[in-house]
Amino acid sequence: MSAAITTDKNKNNMTRKIRDLLPEAVQSDLSRLTRCLDADGPIVVWLCGPSGAGKSALLAEFSAAASARDARVVGIDCRTVEPTVAGLLGGLADVLGEKTDNLDRAAERLSALAERVVIAFDNYEVFRLADSWLRRDFIPALSETVRVVFVSREPPTAGWASATEWRDLFLTISLQTGIEGQSDMATGGLLDDLDDAQLRSAVDAAAVVRRVTKPILAALLPGANADELYDRLAGTGLFESRRDGLALSDPVRKVVADRLRAADHERYREYQKAAWRLLRQQLKDSARADLWRCTADIIYLIENPVIREAFFPSESARFSVEPALPGDETAVFEITAAHEPSATEIMRLWWRHLPSAFHIIRDKSGTIAGYLCIALPDQLDGDWMTSDPVARHWQHHVSLKGRSAQPPSLFLRRWLSRDHGEGPSAVQAAAWVDVKRTYLELRPELRRVYLAVNDLAPYGAAATQLGFRVLDELETRIGDAPYYSAMLDFGPGSVDGWICNLLAAELGITEDRLLDASTRELIAGDRRIPLTPLEFSLVSMLEGRSGEPVSRSELLREVWGHGYDGGSNVVDALVRGLRKKCGDSASMIETVRGVGYRLRT
Repeated sequence: MSAAITTDKNKNNMTRKIRDLLPEAVQSDLSRLTRCLDADGPIVVWLCGPSGAGKSALLAEFSAAASARDARVVGIDCRTVEPTVAGLLGGLADVLGEKTDNLDRAAERLSALAERVVIAFDNYEVFRLADSWLRRDFIPALSETVRVVFVSREPPTAGWASATEWRDLFLTISLQTGIEGQSDMATGGLLDDLDDAQLRSAVDAAAVVRRVTKPILAALLPGANADELYDRLAGTGLFESRRDGLALSDPVRKVVADRLRAADHERYREYQKAAWRLLRQQLKDSARADLWRCTADIIYLIENPVIREAFFPSESARFSVEPALPGDETAVFEITAAHEPSATEIMRLWWRHLPSAFHIIRDKSGTIAGYLCIALPDQLDGDWMTSDPVARHWQHHVSLKGRSAQPPSLFLRRWLSRDHGEGPSAVQAAAWVDVKRTYLELRPELRRVYLAVNDLAPYGAAATQLGFRVLDELETRIGDAPYYSAMLDFGPGSVDGWICNLLAAELGITEDRLLDASTRELIAGDRRIPLTPLEFSLVSMLEGRSGEPVSRSELLREVWGHGYDGGSNVVDALVRGLRKKCGDSASMIETVRGVGYRLRT
């Protein structure tokens, strides 16, 4: 008996800590990371490395070390938080004990949590849209007792590399070795142990989506007991439990998804379609604070390279996009003069009257590589705007009367890179990342985006897939240069509805589709009916209301875009023309007596 007791005691003594599992080099990294707890340590630490490099283990050991020193670590999983100002402040509500949209109040509450507070942003690579704001506004507002740790698969973004003011306050820890090369074998062994067919199907389905929840399981595997299956998945050892559900690690997900796609592509597609149908409904039912989860889930399912490049430009991390400073004026107009000399004076008007519209694109050395000019229509007050024929035409198109009646629009007035002008480039891609951030901040109200280019050809194919259409009637010239205007109408579902429709088109889903945004056609059975812009907007408005009656006044405001003085008979005339086009399908547009119209679902 004494021998058994001794053996058990030795076992207890031999129980290892996480630190014992870390390679010697990583233990050195732990020592460097804990320096941020010191009074003279770095304010910001960027911990980066590929999947499987040990970032999570290192962060866990750091959290334990911080707790031992009475420091409070506030963990934020960036996969569950919308990458906007409102999203981050909302994500901190549980920690702060209150909801606030005031940055200074949030900073004050964070500082009061402990004598030393560390905010750890895990999976920070998905939070890149908010990176500039965090660096420029959020972190400087914090108390000097607060530290920030970014944990990311990617190295520091260009803004940190070029910001000289952070040089002595910033530390990068790079973990170089990942487990990608071992993931096939390890995952294959784990999957081979899953001898239950339903559990194996659930793992396959989970590899197709961004996260697994009980409703998603029920949608992907109809007939299964979703509650029981969810618990069984959690116990396989393959999944990470997150606040918003279960998630496979990236290496495991890749192996499982690649195998399924190759072995049974039809089943892979059916999982995607089932997820789309559920997410489309969740978008309609979600509160504003929960929209991001559905949006992120839908974007994850998109595989079309044109659309993915529009959302996640592959080269944009090489640059940072920041609000323009007064000292940036010279560089902005050097770039303008080099590529569009005839438009220089017009852009000077914009700088003089609306400098906040300008965003500067810098490379990692801090050199200005380009700029972006973007604004809301109601920011263009005063007579100065009439000197810009492009903006003047857009304003006229947006609102002939009563601007307050308009659905919100966004004017992407200009982007230019120092080396490539308006042409496709990494600088242009960085500009579009900033535009996507603006999309998220303005949704679900944002309805339309306007932009102008000198040369349509380089953007034609991509713009068409994204739903932009050229407004021929708004073509104009500045000096000798032509300017073509294009508009993207997101539809009543705003940005989220547009993304949902893009995914439906990619998946070839037609049975649930009434409109094809890329061709502006109405799908009626096996017929495709071309629509005018007004007809398309009217049907889109009715479709977005899910069978509810829509009044003539609402249709006038949303479709015609202004408070029309000629009476609501123009709506009736447009509907009559639509019904005539639809033929046998005319009854899909129902008249609701005394109200307006409804789309029969």
